[in-house]
This record gives sequence, C-alpha cells and structure tokens, in this order.
Amino acid sequence: MLGLIWVIRILPYRSAIIIGRMLGGLAWAVDPLHRRIADLQMKNALEDSYRKTYTIKVFMNHGDIAVDAIKFAYMTTKEIKKRISIEGREKLEAALASKRGVMLITGHIGNWEILTHISRLLSIEFCVMADIRNDPKLESIIDNIRSRSGATILPPKGKALMLIRELKKGRNIGMVVDQRGRRGDKILCEYFGMPAPTNPAPAFLALKGDAIIVSVYAIKQANYYRICFGDIIDTRAFGKGRESIQKLSDYMQSWVESVVKMYPDQWFWLHSRWTRRSDMKKILRSGQDFRAYVYSQAEKIRQGLYY
Repeated sequence: MLGLIWVIRILPYRSAIIIGRMLGGLAWAVDPLHRRIADLQMKNALEDSYRKTYTIKVFMNHGDIAVDAIKFAYMTTKEIKKRISIEGREKLEAALASKRGVMLITGHIGNWEILTHISRLLSIEFCVMADIRNDPKLESIIDNIRSRSGATILPPKGKALMLIRELKKGRNIGMVVDQRGRRGDKILCEYFGMPAPTNPAPAFLALKGDAIIVSVYAIKQANYYRICFGDIIDTRAFGKGRESIQKLSDYMQSWVESVVKMYPDQWFWLHSRWTRRSDMKKILRSGQDFRAYVYSQAEKIRQGLYY
C-alpha cells in the first residue's frame, strides 16, 4: 500500500488516473460478486434509465476516488483550488452566519473523500466521522492521508454525544447519510421507490444538536471536481420526537436519490444498500426477485422480526 501511494504521488496526474481506472476495470473483471450486486441494484433502482455500461464505470470511478484521495492529500491548497470549482458557496456562508451548528450532509456520490478538503478551501473548521479498518497498519495509512485535508477525523463509535455538543456550540460537522445502519438500529426510508433500511443517526444528531443542514457533493468531470452546496434546511421545521427523525431521514435519502439520478455511474452501487450482503448473496444464488425480497424484508423489519 505504501509503495502504491508513493507511485501515485510521483506519477503525473493523468498517468495516475489512467492506472487507477485500469485497476478499477480489473476489479470489475475479477470480482463477480460486487459486479453482480452493483448490476442488480442499478437495474431495479434505475429501471428505464439503466445502462449496461454503468457497472464498469462504477468500478473505474472507484479507481478515481482512490487516486484522487492520495493526490489531493499531498497537493498544496493552491494546487487544489486549480482542480476544484465551488457552486453555492453563498448557501454555506448563510448557514454559518446563523451562528448555529452546521451539519454538512453528503452521500457516497462522486468522491466524498474530496469533501474533507473544504476545510482548506474555505478556511472553515469541521469534523467528520469515518469507519475504522480492522487492520491497524492499513488504518494508520488511511488516517494519515485523511488528516492532511485539515478536517478532524473521528471514529464512529462513542462520538454521538461529542457531535451533539459540537453542534450546540455552533461548530460544524460532516456526515455521510446513505448507509443502512446496524442491526436493530435502522428505520425504513423510500429510496428509488423501494423501502431501504437506513441509519437514523445523522437525523438524530442534527435534531438533537439543533443544527442547520447544508447538503453537498463533489462530482468528477474530466480531471476536475465540482463541489456543489445545496439549499439550507432548518431542523426545527421537522418537529421533535421519533417522527421528526423519520421525516428528516426521508428528506436526506430523497436528496441523495436526486443527486444519484443526475450522476448514476458515480454512486457506490457496490454497497448492498437495500439489504445485507449475506442476503444479497442468497438472492443472487437463488435468482429471487430483488424487489419482492426487499418488500418482504421491510415487512419483517416493521414487525421486529429482522435484525
């Protein structure tokens, strides 16, 4: 891994991207499980707008994500500004002017790793939660790359109260909102017309922290990125209690869906969004109808029979 990072760092940008995309294409060829998972989910979610070429593009996009995460980590702020354009900056500035905590929400669309560089680009402080790998050496390498962005990286466990306190103090956090949630800790949200088990934590934290929400995504176009900020959402408009968590979670998933529809080949379709990967394997082996399984699973979740 260290050797690969070193090679990517010294290669010219275009050459590194070519290699990243080739490795993504190779992964598409040798990883039939994730290829089939991506393809099945896209067919059912995108329906008439589905294209056979999307699957390999998704794999190749992950090559871009990996290369750019490394390249941008070692670029100067001046170099990064040449490769990133920002749209809707005034929306973020208006949210910051409220003096309330701001939650920047995004999905696994485009290159979410690039968004950590907002801290350098716009000179604002914010913290983000990130998954931890089981391999401590690999985690150390990834943490070193992420820490170069200027954002504070927090592990996912035991930080909920800290994030709520940060928001109540008028500080800023970033969260990826299009994840399933852990066993026994998920709600159902409509996502591409199907009930998707969803992590309620982003909505819960935003409501408890009395946050202003601003959506944001980073889309790759040619060798450059567009970072786009969306409209300001006031969490106070969603009320209180469990119903407010459902409403805000529904809004978040609806927003992610709207962006994915614009850039369908840049979302993380390799992830089993509507069901666990173990269940996805069963669906693929048996040839079951995907939508029928998703609806059956949703009913079990409502009855408390699925964990």
